[in-house]
Amino acid sequence: MTTLANAWFPALAEPQVRRYLMGQGASILGTWMLDITLNLLVWQLTRAPAMLGVLNFLLYGPGLLVTPLVSPRLHAGNARRVTLWVLMAALAVAVALTAAALLDWLTLPVLFVAAAARGVLGGMEVPSRQMLLVNISPDDSRLGSVIAMNTVVFLLARTSGPGLAALMFEPLGPGCAFALAAGGLLFMLHCVVRLRVRSQEHPSARGQPAPTGLRGAWEFVRQDRFGSLFLPVAAAVGLCVGAYQTLVPVLADRTFGDANRWTGWFFAAAGGGALVAALLLSSRYLDTLLRRFLLLVPWSGVVALAVLAVSSHVAATLAAFAVLGFCTSFVGTGTNATLHRRAPPEARGGLIALFLLAFVGVMPFAQLLAGLLAQWLPLGATFAVLAVLLCTALTALYGARWRRQGSLELDLATSEGRHS
Repeated sequence: MTTLANAWFPALAEPQVRRYLMGQGASILGTWMLDITLNLLVWQLTRAPAMLGVLNFLLYGPGLLVTPLVSPRLHAGNARRVTLWVLMAALAVAVALTAAALLDWLTLPVLFVAAAARGVLGGMEVPSRQMLLVNISPDDSRLGSVIAMNTVVFLLARTSGPGLAALMFEPLGPGCAFALAAGGLLFMLHCVVRLRVRSQEHPSARGQPAPTGLRGAWEFVRQDRFGSLFLPVAAAVGLCVGAYQTLVPVLADRTFGDANRWTGWFFAAAGGGALVAALLLSSRYLDTLLRRFLLLVPWSGVVALAVLAVSSHVAATLAAFAVLGFCTSFVGTGTNATLHRRAPPEARGGLIALFLLAFVGVMPFAQLLAGLLAQWLPLGATFAVLAVLLCTALTALYGARWRRQGSLELDLATSEGRHS
């Protein structure tokens, strides 16, 4: 069975990667439970979509400043150390929230301060973990599968985390979710301590300086046929599709009458769709799937947002969220994995920062925008605005490439293949 799994999912052949993924799964599960519990608490206290937008902006917005400062300075030599320090700080936040829940100190200012702290740490955590991940496997040929399998683990946690948080919120209280988040972070600490990071330099084999830092990564993406199209496409998907997180509790409450119950179901549907995409991309068919579907999948986000704008049926809503999750995961994971395989190893620190800014960094603004729109517009109109924005962005990006080159090519060659 192990041999069969390794054949289908090359990343699982690496013991180091398996150890990392076990810790990643536990910590991300706890983190999602913590974040969704914060959302439920803010909604319970305020019943204001705008406040949910502010909360999610605090959870993800600080990364816009922290990530570009941290990522270009990361390398194989310091990735594990930085990851450990960030994990310990995140553990302290989870423990503090657990104590505040026990003492009944979970006021709105406390929740916002905790969200801001989580946002700052998240801006360091994501790039440091990704740099650690790409430097624990001795075989770069498996890098695409490793990145995609990391997304699978993230999405498994994301699929179950919101549902667990919603189920536990009323009977057990928020302190239970915060305590489980602390336990997951503690297990991740244990796994990271046991990892061995390869220490090696990556000299350029092409007789010219390799791009480094954020500026070098930008120059690489700007001149790369794949990156110059699909990084902006990923940013458009992140901006328009990523906004749904803020709108889920509002939709669950206003349309279906039970925020706690349907919040978990809708997040689980989105997580399930995203998980299917990541599983497909972590398999040995990664390149085939990208060639056939990467140009088309972003348009599925337009369709799903349009369905949410007009439908009040449970089945259609669940299906739409599943499509949104699939779209986000397929575009984000496919673009990230391909860029890392095409870029020289020296550029990966800057590339991590650039991708996170383009894809993840736009989501706080998307969530803030969605909260403000839902405050002043009907919820259906908010989803319709997001659908129109995504359709317009994709039309502009694809149209500009077609006018310049007369085609929408999909070059998936690695850096070695392009320069051989």
